[in-house]
Amino acid sequence: MTARDDDAIGENDAPAKAGAITWRDGDVPFSPHFGDVYYNPKDGLAETHYVFVDGNNLPTAWQGKDNFTIGETGFGTGLNFLAAWQCWAQDPDRSKRLHFVSVEKYPLSRDDMIRAHRSWPELADLSKQLGEVWPHETMLPGIHRFILADGAISLTLLIGDAIDCWSGYSAAIDCWFLDGFAPSRNPDMWQPSLFAALAAASNPAGATLATFTAARIARDGLESAGFEVSKRKGFAYKRDMITANLPARQPELADDEARYEIADDPWFHLPGASKTKAKTVAVIGGGMAGAACANALHQRDCKVVLFEQHRDLAQAASGNPIGMLEPYLTVDHAIMGRFYEAGYRFSHRMVKRLADQGKVEADFCGVLDLATSPRKRERLDGLIARLHDKPDLVRAMPRDEASNMLGIPVPMDGVFYPSAGWVHPPSFVRALTADIECQLATCISEIIDSPDGKRLRSNDGREFGPFDTVVIAGALETANLAQTSWLSDHLNPVRGQITYCPADALAETYVSANMRCVLSYKGYITPQRDGMHVIGATFGRDDAKTDLRESDHAFNIKQLSKILPALSEHLSGKTLDGRAAVRTTTADHLPLIGPAPDFDRYLSCYHDIDKGKKGARYIRAPYHKDVYICTGFGARGLIGAPLAAEILASEICAMPLPLEKSLMDAIHPARFVIRGLKRRQITT
Repeated sequence: MTARDDDAIGENDAPAKAGAITWRDGDVPFSPHFGDVYYNPKDGLAETHYVFVDGNNLPTAWQGKDNFTIGETGFGTGLNFLAAWQCWAQDPDRSKRLHFVSVEKYPLSRDDMIRAHRSWPELADLSKQLGEVWPHETMLPGIHRFILADGAISLTLLIGDAIDCWSGYSAAIDCWFLDGFAPSRNPDMWQPSLFAALAAASNPAGATLATFTAARIARDGLESAGFEVSKRKGFAYKRDMITANLPARQPELADDEARYEIADDPWFHLPGASKTKAKTVAVIGGGMAGAACANALHQRDCKVVLFEQHRDLAQAASGNPIGMLEPYLTVDHAIMGRFYEAGYRFSHRMVKRLADQGKVEADFCGVLDLATSPRKRERLDGLIARLHDKPDLVRAMPRDEASNMLGIPVPMDGVFYPSAGWVHPPSFVRALTADIECQLATCISEIIDSPDGKRLRSNDGREFGPFDTVVIAGALETANLAQTSWLSDHLNPVRGQITYCPADALAETYVSANMRCVLSYKGYITPQRDGMHVIGATFGRDDAKTDLRESDHAFNIKQLSKILPALSEHLSGKTLDGRAAVRTTTADHLPLIGPAPDFDRYLSCYHDIDKGKKGARYIRAPYHKDVYICTGFGARGLIGAPLAAEILASEICAMPLPLEKSLMDAIHPARFVIRGLKRRQITT
């Protein structure tokens, strides 16, 4: 949001809440809160090219590279992003991929953003593509990852305060667009802590920076963070602007035993990606997690082979005919809620794109969630209290309105998620693996280190490989491999049985009824698909059997009877069909996503962390080289696995991550080892 130092708030402009905008000169957005325009009203695009594109020596800087990453401190209308995209698209020698990572505390609505682009018809096509992925619903604080240009461009948007966001995000930024409202309008952003965060997030090989201002607070702050600052003629009548360079940092010691003195928690320090450009990757597991990982890596030009022990893909929990695509929202900003909020957003965009292309069967009909108990009512009330101003994401729904929304009378009120719905998981898995080589009926029993990479051996003696990297994306069988055998204490089976309800039974019970959305209570019932509703689901802890049980059908019917008693009376567990599968969960209900820890070396290296020593006294995390884990989603694979795949593919291919560090640490596979050592539950 290129601002102008001399655009002051008018005398008659009333104070407004932060994030509110008004319009000037037709389509120029203005922030009454900050008293500043979002870009130069005379020619914002020309200023962006002059200040940020030319100021960072683009396109020359990205030419000949596989990846190039731009960081920004104020996304605003997205004008800078579109200008960089335009420049990149027009350059025949451009990098293979362009990554744009930006922060915005007050994101514009889709309509406002598109209106702000009207002044530049040359950006119309790019603006349209950005608008197509921009959420209709409110963007909550956190990180949003958008994929554009058939995967060649990623936009990672950090919603929140610039200092907080960049301080908690790991990246390797090649050049910076230091943008935002002018220092005189928004001094809280232009602080030494921001410049230090930018330096820390820069590429160790060096980075450049450009900004529209030449204010002393910017010059001094950049220099104190290690940037070498220069002045340049400003755009149009502005006298000066700043460009800067950050010299390359000293390379970290390559020895695995080198001390890692930067992080307070070196046990979560991620391994650097290998130097191999064209990676070959083996993915073990043909469910949703494995399919998503294979797809994300394939999109990054990796040669992927997927191994599945069954004769077809999606044979376990991913084989259910319907899965709920529902946001997991929490009353507070708890870690689990933040992860699954991000996961839902990412999955929704992916499924919607594939559904629009006719590749995935899905229906974004909404989900009605009923307040079935005092405890749940309290939770839903808290949710509405937190998100009361975001009805496009979730809204309270009184009983009568809920009944009209569902198309069937319900006995209580609840909340409604307008963007949610259901997905046919097997079609999703098929779409994700359409271009992937799959080795079916192949149970991998060993991952073998060899001089030329990783080799896999199946339980019938066949060998495959070599591969540069292996991703283990199975369920409970993840613990059958030597590198991950320690996970047998941390992966738990949960049996789930669903019940098929013929559409005729509902039609006969509620004459002329048409179930318009998914109904969620202590169980759920979906709209009909292929003449069948799905009622679910049981939750049998520590039960890994998949036989169909009349008692489980009876349980599902009993849960339904509390909400739709007339329908439940027409159903009998003796005559109904269904499906049972096993989900894999963890003790903290978060998945395991990341590099595979070398368990024995973790115990050796960190055996005394319960003594309270500083992290700098320990070496960086020891891993099984080039082996990664992706498992433990429980019943939330639809809203967790696609984001997990994006995380792993970004790690493996050295691209910007789609999550902040606090969440990356929370899903790190080594967290159970570290907790056990700190609590003295694991002894060496």
